[in-house]
Amino acid sequence: MMDAHIGKTVAEIRVGEEAYFAKTMTETDMMLFAGITGDLNQLPINGEFARGSRYGQRVAHGMLTASFVTNILGMKLPGFGTLLRSFKVRFTAPVFLDDTVEIGVRVSATDLAGNTATFETWAVNQRGETVMRGSCVVTPPTALAPA
Repeated sequence: MMDAHIGKTVAEIRVGEEAYFAKTMTETDMMLFAGITGDLNQLPINGEFARGSRYGQRVAHGMLTASFVTNILGMKLPGFGTLLRSFKVRFTAPVFLDDTVEIGVRVSATDLAGNTATFETWAVNQRGETVMRGSCVVTPPTALAPA
């Protein structure tokens, strides 16, 4: 049986297409990420430590912010069945506890023969500051023959 929710194939993706996801960084997000990854850096998880840092407050793990790109790729564009092959990211400003970030992706290239799509990625906070830029390559889902 074919999944009605399968994402776009490489042939269906168009250069210039965009998709977005917004998230407010919560205490729960930051603590669960620390626990799942084992990254117990005190800057994201210890308010007292963070107040004494150059930022004066807790800073989210950079990879937590970057990981929201996979929400878009796996759920929206291309969608279900997408495999992330590579991801390059540069953090340009910190994301703080309670910041809201909008993450975006834009298709920059497709390769029909290689069954890949390349995306530009970025994240912007509620103050309009770009906090992350990057790029990634995915293998979109393959159309399935009806069962």
